[in-house]
Amino acid sequence: MERNGGGETSTEARESKKAGEERDLHAYLKAYNVEIGDVTTLEKRVRNEIYELEAENVYALLERAKQTEPLKEALEECETHLEELEDWLSVFSGKLSTMREDINTIEERNSELETSSRNNGILIETLTELLGELKPPSGLDEAINSFSLETEDDIAEVLAALTKLTEYRRQLKGDKLEPYATMRAVREQQDYCTRVTSDVINKTSAHMKAALEDGAMSITKNDTEVTTDELRRDWNCMHERVRKYATLIEALRAVEERTEKLFLRVHCSAMNPVVRYQARVAVSHVRTACQNANQPVKAFKNMVVHLYAALVAETEFVFESFIKSSHEDAARFRCIKIMIDGLEEEILNAADMVAAVDPLLCVPMLGVIARTSLAVGDRENDALGASLSFCQAKLQESLFKFLDERDADVADESPVLKQVSFPALLIPMFEESFDAMPDDVKKPALDAIFRIIFEFTFRAVEDAADADAKRGDVIRISNYTLLEENLSALASRLEGVVKEYACAAKEARKNACSAYLTNSDFGPALDVATHLHFKLLSGISVAELATQPGCGPESVASMLHTILSSPEKSVQALHRMMSQHMRYLSPFLFADVWSECSEFVVSWFVFLESVLKKSPAYGEIACLPDGLRDMFARTNRA
Repeated sequence: MERNGGGETSTEARESKKAGEERDLHAYLKAYNVEIGDVTTLEKRVRNEIYELEAENVYALLERAKQTEPLKEALEECETHLEELEDWLSVFSGKLSTMREDINTIEERNSELETSSRNNGILIETLTELLGELKPPSGLDEAINSFSLETEDDIAEVLAALTKLTEYRRQLKGDKLEPYATMRAVREQQDYCTRVTSDVINKTSAHMKAALEDGAMSITKNDTEVTTDELRRDWNCMHERVRKYATLIEALRAVEERTEKLFLRVHCSAMNPVVRYQARVAVSHVRTACQNANQPVKAFKNMVVHLYAALVAETEFVFESFIKSSHEDAARFRCIKIMIDGLEEEILNAADMVAAVDPLLCVPMLGVIARTSLAVGDRENDALGASLSFCQAKLQESLFKFLDERDADVADESPVLKQVSFPALLIPMFEESFDAMPDDVKKPALDAIFRIIFEFTFRAVEDAADADAKRGDVIRISNYTLLEENLSALASRLEGVVKEYACAAKEARKNACSAYLTNSDFGPALDVATHLHFKLLSGISVAELATQPGCGPESVASMLHTILSSPEKSVQALHRMMSQHMRYLSPFLFADVWSECSEFVVSWFVFLESVLKKSPAYGEIACLPDGLRDMFARTNRA
């Protein structure tokens, strides 16, 4: 209801307002005598009135022109003044621009001066700090110049100076000075530290060298028996002198890494005269034992065992005192080699004295070297092990040089070489010499030596056979037969290399017998058999054999004629020839060789018989004499 009432009131107000406007419009039209419907007339009337008003304004302005002339003149004068003012302001603006540029330049200069002043302040502060970092520790030069190692207080002063030097070097390489590492002042101070360090190292090494040489001289004056206890006592005296410098060496190592190698070389160089002297004393004891025939091998053993036991202890001392990292083993090897320089020569001198008594004493001496090598141990870059290996090689060379010396007259008369007796002689000796070694070490060591012995023996037989064209096969048969016989007992007891070469000797004798028989009456028949066998192996069938060159019925019959005509006579001729050539073999060994040759001949005749029967082309050729094996057996019994 209220809404409807409000709506009616608003409508009434609008209608009242509209009625008022209409009344005003009618009053206007009536006043100006305008019909409401004549719009064009109204438009013309309004336009005319506007023209009249504009004309009246122009007339009014013209009426006032006389009054505006003074104002115009004043304005023109004002304009002139304004132009002059503009020119003056333009000049003033140029001057202001110049002044502004000068002010900007002055401000920039002031800014640069302020920056430079600030930077100079920072630079002065940095340089002051840098000078403080570069300044050497106080008292360092005095301590180095007054260097002395005579008393413990002197050593303490040097250690204190080295501590300062170490800290100073660390300071020069620190983070603060890292940006200035290329500066001349920093490099000069680093060079100064290097120079001071080298000075201390050189003075210390010279002092240590003098002390050790003095100790070595006092040791070499004593002519005492070389025992392990004596060696250790003497070397402990040297170690005490080295330990005096231990803390100093440790401090120098912190300053310069190369220090330990330098002092190691100094120590080993000073020890070399001691080692050489004690080795010469030991050699003199070996010489006395050889002259008196009083167990020279024992004297040699005492020399090697005692010296190397002391040297092993010395290498451990070197490792503890000088070498702190495993990658320096090569340096230790070189320095230990300096210390034992000449020891190999002294050991080989002693070995030559013992070998002069009996060359076969090289065998027990090799056992001594092998056991000592085991005690020393197998370490990489080990100078002691290398020296023992060198001595072992030289002893083996001496032994086999002696074994290789043959009596030429006997060799020309007999095909049997004395070298074939060496394996049976030497193997038990080596077994006895190496008996104290553990089995896992002894067997490989013995196998290596046995292989050298057998290669030497086989080479001696082959060289002798090649040098004698007429008796080459006889030399091989005789010597390989004896070698097989000598090794039979050893091969049944020892496995490995001994058994391997016993079988090799048997095979070599078999091959030699085959070559020997080709020069007998059975040679042509054996040639035919081997020729046919080769053809069959090449893929030729039995039926095609008769058509192959050298395999025809006539050729086969011709080659077999001598044997088939008088087989027993051929067997007897072979027996006489072998008896003459192999008269140096015992009847037992000759019978063994004869049996092998007979089996070889009979087996080839059996093969030939079986092949010829399979091919009709050969007809009724008989190639296996009846009772051929019995002929061989009967001939040897007779």
